[in-house]
Order: sequence, then C-alpha cells, then structure tokens
Amino acid sequence: MNIHEKRLKDLQRLLKNEKLDAMVLSRPLEQDFLTGFRMDGYVLLVSRTEAWAFMPKMLLDHFRSKVDFVNASSPDSLLEAVVSKVKDAGLKKTVFEPETETYLRGRFWLEKGFSEFRGLTAGLRSMKEGEEISILRKSCHIAARAFRIIKPRIKTGRTELSVSRELEDLMQAMGAKGPSFNLIVGFGPDSALPHHETSARPLGKNEAVLLDFGCVYDGYCSDITRTYFHGRPDAEFKKVYSIVEAAQKAGVKKVGAGAAASDVDKACRDHIADAGFGQYFIHGTGHGVGLEIHEAPTLNTKSKETLRAGMAVTVEPGIYLYGKFGVRIEDSVLVKKNGCEILTK
Repeated sequence: MNIHEKRLKDLQRLLKNEKLDAMVLSRPLEQDFLTGFRMDGYVLLVSRTEAWAFMPKMLLDHFRSKVDFVNASSPDSLLEAVVSKVKDAGLKKTVFEPETETYLRGRFWLEKGFSEFRGLTAGLRSMKEGEEISILRKSCHIAARAFRIIKPRIKTGRTELSVSRELEDLMQAMGAKGPSFNLIVGFGPDSALPHHETSARPLGKNEAVLLDFGCVYDGYCSDITRTYFHGRPDAEFKKVYSIVEAAQKAGVKKVGAGAAASDVDKACRDHIADAGFGQYFIHGTGHGVGLEIHEAPTLNTKSKETLRAGMAVTVEPGIYLYGKFGVRIEDSVLVKKNGCEILTK
C-alpha cells in the first residue's frame, strides 16, 4: 500500500468515526494529498469504503496510470455525476469542507443536500510521516543554507528587492521549485513591520536586517526568519535581540508530543512580557507548515490543539519597535515524542 492509498483509508476511517457517509473534494491540494494526482479540474468523492474520481476525458488516462485505487470516469457533467453517485450509493450524509471549496461550489453542494464539515483533511495533513518528513527536512535545509550563503553578500547600498531575488535564485539552484510565500526582506525601520512588502529601499550603515523566507521543495514548504544588525548594534538592539532569542529558545524547548500549542505561545510571550516588551509582541507564536505555508495547528493564545509527534510547526516570537527596528527569530521544527527537531538549522 503506497502512502496515498494509506491516507485515503485514514480519511475513510475518520468518516466512519464521525458517522459520515462520504466527503467530496475538489481542491487540487487535498486531492494530491490523498491520491498523488495534482491536476486542476476533477472532483473526488470518498465514502467509507470506496472512492471515485470524476474528470474531463483529457485527464482520464493520466489519472488511471498513476492511481489504481480510485474508480475514475469521465462523465458529461462532473458535479451532476457526483450528485448521482451519492444518490445511487445511498450516501445520505455527504459533506464538504467549506475552507477548501469555492463559494459557488459550496453553494451548489448545499443546494444538493450536502453539509459542511470542517477540518478532516487538515487534521490528516498536520501529521507528517515517512517520506514527507524527509522532504520537509530538505526544504528547510535549503532555506537555512541559502541564508548562510547570502548573509555575507548583504552590503551597504543593496536593496531589499535585490536580496529577495537572490534568495529565490539560491534556493532554486539547490532544487527548490520556488518561494513558499512572498519573501519579506526588511532593512532598518522596515524590519518593524511584520508583514512588510519588500521594496527598493537600500541598506544603510548601522541598520537592522530581517529576512523572512522559505521555499517549496517537492511540494513541501519551509519557513525561517533571521534578524541581525548590519554594522555596530546599539544597546537597545542588543537588548531586544537577546530577549527575543531567549523567548524563542523557551518556545522551542516547550515543543513536544503532548504539549498544548497555547503553552508554546505562553512560554515565548511570558518571557517577552516579563522583560517589559509584551505590548510589542503583536502576533501569534507559530503555525503548522507542510503542503501549505500556514496550516494546522496554530500556536497562539487561543489555540486548543495538543501537539503530536509528526507535526511540523514554526516558533517565531518577535518584538517590533515601530519606526526603529524589529526582531523576529523563527525556526520550523518537527514535533517528536520527546522534544523536537529543529529543521531550519
């Protein structure tokens, strides 16, 4: 049994546990996760015991050559074929995930008597196993290595955009398909904006440098942030950096199977607050990372999840002094039975 067939069976087991008859999926990301076939334009229907794929004729032979554990066909109307199969198979409680469907398609499913049900595939995707872990590790290693290469090349006068472009080129040269999100390169006061849009601003003497970036390798995303000072740092930067560094280490230390996601956030947040900078930590501590750059679980004050071995999450506390500089330190880590593995070394 290959990994995709196993995932499909895992989903079928979840359907049974939740007392659901079937689920319909139409977003390529979830389809690829379950079948290994990522191509826009088909619809997947999964019941407790079977799975069907409805697609245009031009995809049919390609799909069948890669996926032999799903019944594939090429009807005239894909959506109506799903509805007919649900009716013919007696699948009374058929659901879809509103977070992965378009608004119009969601409305169509509702009109046909399907129900919304959140989080089934997200829960499956949050647990990495086998080759997934090796691929994710490689994606993170590429990003970490790219930082080591580019840091000494960032000189006075270089623009944020030129650094961003070179980072992308470096990661692609090491095998990445591309960036996992719009890279953030912030110099000086730009580093105090957590979601700064990388600009043509040149680097001046004695300024903070913040790089938030990652890549996609074989479908899996990495996420890393590094901050340092270009020139001679003053006492304020040194103090803030040391606080964030200690907070990030406290958060990483808290990560492990059985830990509450909110406790990881608390470990970081309490350290920063105790140092007198609580009001300047203005976002959550982290998020899951995998096929998407942001996925389950979340690590913030409202998180309800418990970390489990195989999850991959970020730990990224920060302090942002608007108009001056910001410091964020982020690593992607793999949750293990005892502690975690830092992937972005």
